[in-house]
Amino acid sequence: MSGGVVAKEHESVSRKGSSTTRRILVTLNGSPVVGSSVARLLAAIGAGALEAGGALSSFECNTLTVKPCQACGPEPTTGFCIFHDDMDAIYAALQGAHAIAVGSPIYFDGVSAQLKLVMDRCNCITPLVRLEGGGYGFRPLWARTRRGVFVTALSTKHRYDLAERSVRGFLKWVGARWEETLAWQHDDEEPGSVVTRPDLIERARAIGRRLIESDLLSV
Repeated sequence: MSGGVVAKEHESVSRKGSSTTRRILVTLNGSPVVGSSVARLLAAIGAGALEAGGALSSFECNTLTVKPCQACGPEPTTGFCIFHDDMDAIYAALQGAHAIAVGSPIYFDGVSAQLKLVMDRCNCITPLVRLEGGGYGFRPLWARTRRGVFVTALSTKHRYDLAERSVRGFLKWVGARWEETLAWQHDDEEPGSVVTRPDLIERARAIGRRLIESDLLSV
């Protein structure tokens, strides 16, 4: 492992739930810039989750060792992936997640390369399988019960709907349903400038609290 995983809490997770099991929020930060607006908004969401009594598992995609997806085809392994790298921790975290927050700046209308590597390697969570009667189909490894949000920062001259569409597809693939996007559109070039908007920081904290306080979605 590269040490890219920051685990704020270490409780075991039961998808059946119990009165003592803490709900876990997983955050994926696709920004390569330390202290970026995306990082600050995700940190605020995480703080809100902790305030609500949840636990937090945060991943900095830029620090992870992740081999690109090789499009192996149907059922190449009985596990998640034929490769074993920092994605192993992400698979485990996503499986145990109560909610997922994904953050990325906008590069060429899409998400960052760091986040895209992680997203592509999650194809195996809803893998292509051979069907008994012939042909192929996709079979999710777990139910789509998690709540998901997208966080982004970009210029006022650019759009984020294409990146949002990609993230929404990713969330669906890993058993989550997109619920909202928090976007910081600005004209400056200062990293972390979202701190000038305390209303957005507070909105992020409120999102974190809501994600933990809300029950799992029905299938």
